Amino acid sequence: MKRRLAALLFLPILACSPRPEAEPSEGYIMYGTADTTAAHQAVVYLTMQSGGYGGACSGTLITQNVVLTAAHCAGPASGMRVYIGNSVNTFATELGVSQVMVHPNWDPNFQQTNNLANDIALLRLSSNAPSQVVPIPHLPSSLALTSADVDVTNLLFMGFGLTETGSSGTKLKMTQPLASICEGTNWCNVSISGLGTTQVPPNTIGIRMNTNGGICSGDSGGPAFVTRGGVEYVAGINSFVMQNSQGQCDYFGAATKVDRFTSFIASFLGVATENCLNGVDDDSDGQVDCADPDCATDPACQESSCDLATAVACGSTVSGTTQGASSSYTNYGNNCTGGYPMNGAENVVRVVAGAGTIVTARLTIQNSSTDLDLLLVKGACDPANCTVGSTNPPGNAETLTFTVDGSDHFLFIETYQNPGSYTLQITCENQQPVPEVCDNGVDDDGDGRTDCADADCNGAPGCGPAGEICGNGLDDDGDGVADCADADCFGELACEQAVELCDNDLDDDYDGFIDCADMDCMPDVACGEEPAELCANGVDDDGDGRVDCDDPLCRSFADCHPGLEICNNGRDDDGDSRVDCADADCQTFASCPDPAEDCDNGVDDNGDALVDCEDPKCASSTPCLLTSPWTKTYETDGCTCRSPAGKRRPGAGLWLLGLLLGLGVLLRRRLA
Repeated sequence: MKRRLAALLFLPILACSPRPEAEPSEGYIMYGTADTTAAHQAVVYLTMQSGGYGGACSGTLITQNVVLTAAHCAGPASGMRVYIGNSVNTFATELGVSQVMVHPNWDPNFQQTNNLANDIALLRLSSNAPSQVVPIPHLPSSLALTSADVDVTNLLFMGFGLTETGSSGTKLKMTQPLASICEGTNWCNVSISGLGTTQVPPNTIGIRMNTNGGICSGDSGGPAFVTRGGVEYVAGINSFVMQNSQGQCDYFGAATKVDRFTSFIASFLGVATENCLNGVDDDSDGQVDCADPDCATDPACQESSCDLATAVACGSTVSGTTQGASSSYTNYGNNCTGGYPMNGAENVVRVVAGAGTIVTARLTIQNSSTDLDLLLVKGACDPANCTVGSTNPPGNAETLTFTVDGSDHFLFIETYQNPGSYTLQITCENQQPVPEVCDNGVDDDGDGRTDCADADCNGAPGCGPAGEICGNGLDDDGDGVADCADADCFGELACEQAVELCDNDLDDDYDGFIDCADMDCMPDVACGEEPAELCANGVDDDGDGRVDCDDPLCRSFADCHPGLEICNNGRDDDGDSRVDCADADCQTFASCPDPAEDCDNGVDDNGDALVDCEDPKCASSTPCLLTSPWTKTYETDGCTCRSPAGKRRPGAGLWLLGLLLGLGVLLRRRLA
């Protein structure tokens, strides 16, 4: 039996991962009790009429003339009515609606896009509610629900919706503990016990549905109350539930998280609210613009997909996923998407290639149900600059070929339906070099260094004296070492590709091992027999109890040693607890002071009768580290030659694993 997620007014919506073997014998629905208290007369019944279609929802009076409800319950003001009372058979008051405001980021096409993010709306009544009806305030951001409330804090849900008997129209209540919170800009994966994983939109809260109670169709817009300091607040707005194949509300229910929308509510109420872009503390709470929690959901305070863009160069292969990525952009114009909106999450990469390079980008999609499109944006990273798109059916590869001009080129990996994992491969013809612009704050050539930190800018105005030029065969800065052997070049793309050549009598990868003494050359025709330990097969070949990189024999294998220190990035790249100039690897870096002991010249420079790697001052030099005796003390002191977690030598390669946590099942709706 497949399970579905359903909007509480319109059924069904969204998707989950079915686990047929976990099917319970019967579905759970509401199991609520009637509420006739004066304290909850603010919970109201809504009807809407639009184009001949009528529907019913619930809502809450948060002031004498403003109702808080769900965006999917909102229609034209002229077609809406608000009723106060405990049952459709006994309503005493009917009120009209003069103004409706839905959240600006609500998707009006949610029935097609399955996007229930920002499911919140406000109604202004044509006249005030009776004076005996006491409004219930919305939960402010200062009292927000947090992870500390999960499985601890009880929420009181109310509405006029469907019950387990199939009836509706009576105000009922039930209590369930908060089970999940999804905040920020990304959709979240929520685990449903025994059933798998469901995706929920950002800024929602969830509950488990069982015989203790649940929410169902017609409860949309109704409140989830929380009590803070003895005061009852609207903490959630009923939004959607999971629905089984019998059409029953089941397993999991969700509500819009009200404390994330205080700025939106305040703007409608006409009270002071934080303007997130003007540099002023508008609501006098001591917090300005994006530092104010009121701005947490404001698009101006979110990192966009362009802000998170990564650089890819010719020859790159990048794996990733749009699952959980930012969803910043929707419209790309007729040239790219035929005018169809893209409501899913996207990733952005900047193509690093010189003008005149012919680039082919191929996007391979790992799951046949995942529908990703590949779009080319030129100039500014702005969907308005989209020039062409590849928009094949779900599961099919997308390919674009283009010639780079003098502008920036961005590839948008955009979700049309069902986010998922992909591999992006960049191949180039007529490849041209990419110059580093030394004063624009951008890593133009994609080598991880920006402006004056890039060796390409040595000698440029404002970048200080000339340093080592990496690849011309000259010792440009006169420090006794040239090109990739100079610390000025550590991390440069040309040097990251350095590997051990097995028959040239040179230490090509600068790890202290030459030709056949380097495990990179085992096995190799020039080096004879296969070694006792193969370093990348997951097997203890020599029977010493150590596998691959744990074996001392593999210390010079490329993926086993941590590599060299990059000397100006503020990180301990090689895992020896020394950063930048404090690491002996950086003794030839232009900005580091001259060392007391040069670790690679065969001279006792500091007169302590210890030469090169014999001198403790050279202990953090990677070649010294790798060629020193492998002893138990050496390992337990934390100086193991194995690569620390998350660290690899330059050029060792990185693997990114895109993990698809749920299978989307898109289903058509039916009326509640």
